[in-house]
Parts: sequence; structure tokens; C-alpha cells
Amino acid sequence: SGKLDDGQILVDAEDEGTVKLVLNGVDITNSDSAPIFIKSAESTVISLPEGTENVLTDGNEYVFTDESKDEPDAALFSKDDLTINGTGSLAVHANYNDGIAGKDDVRITGGDITIHAVDDGLSGRDLLAVKEGTLTIDAGGDGLKSTKNEESKGIVVLEGGNYEVTAGGDGIQAETSLYIADGSYKF
Repeated sequence: SGKLDDGQILVDAEDEGTVKLVLNGVDITNSDSAPIFIKSAESTVISLPEGTENVLTDGNEYVFTDESKDEPDAALFSKDDLTINGTGSLAVHANYNDGIAGKDDVRITGGDITIHAVDDGLSGRDLLAVKEGTLTIDAGGDGLKSTKNEESKGIVVLEGGNYEVTAGGDGIQAETSLYIADGSYKF
């Protein structure tokens, strides 16, 4: 909980087990990188407890520790599986590139998530799955996306939830398959 004016939560754990982060009313700003960077973990669960308001804000230019890689490139960036749950709120102000991005699976099972991103709003390379929650996305690129061009990857699954998406690119972009079972949509 609390405010971090220019810093980062960095998860660098062994690639086994689940890391659990509880955002209990945080306001994290990082002027030159991702406010939350999951560098290594088998999976990470970020919980938004009921009644909490959480804010992540990045700067418009990142400084990379390894110049050969452009990671992280989102205000909330995970190199491994990421799940966001709970009933609280998360506002992401992505001034550099993407809002929330994962290199593997990204799952949303609840929460009131608002994303303002100069490029893509919410993406999971292998899978993007939303079970429930409210997502309000204003993206310069695509709103919701999954990008891996490989069989059984690059999938977007929307089982429920409320969506309001404004995008300069596609509202939803799935590289291989898109499944929509339920939900309320405004594009």
C-alpha cells in the first residue's frame, strides 16, 4: 500500500511456484521503466482487494538495462504467466508503450481495470483470457490482443465481463483464435 514516486516493484523469483502481489491502495510511478516488472516467476497473481484504488504510471521514455532487449515495454509487464483478480480498481497510465502486457498467458478474473496506453492496451502473447471484470481501455494501438503465431497460442478468450474499448488499431486482435462466450461490449 502507499505511494512510490519514482520506483518499481520487481519480481525476480525462481521459475517455480506462484508469486502473489496484493495491491492494497498503491500509487506507483516510474519515470523510465515499468512500475511493475515481473522479470522471472513461474506465475504471478496480482490481487485487487475490494474497495481499493490502485494506480500505475510510467514515463514516456524507458531506460533499458540491456540495450539489446526492449523489455519491459509496458507499465505492467510480465515475462511469465500473469493473473489479475479481485474486485478493487486498477488504473494504468502507459505513456511509453503498452498498458498491461505478458509474454506468456494473461488472465483477468475480476477487477475494475482502466487502461490509457499510447500503444496496445491489454495483451498476452500466448493467451489473453478474461472471465469477468470491467475493462475500460483507451489505446493508440490495439485494445485487447494475443500475438503468438503458433498452433494453440495467440488466442483471446472472453468468457464474460464489461468492455468499453477505444482503439487506434483493432478493438480485439487474436493471432489465431477468438472465443467470445458472454459479456457486454462497446467499441
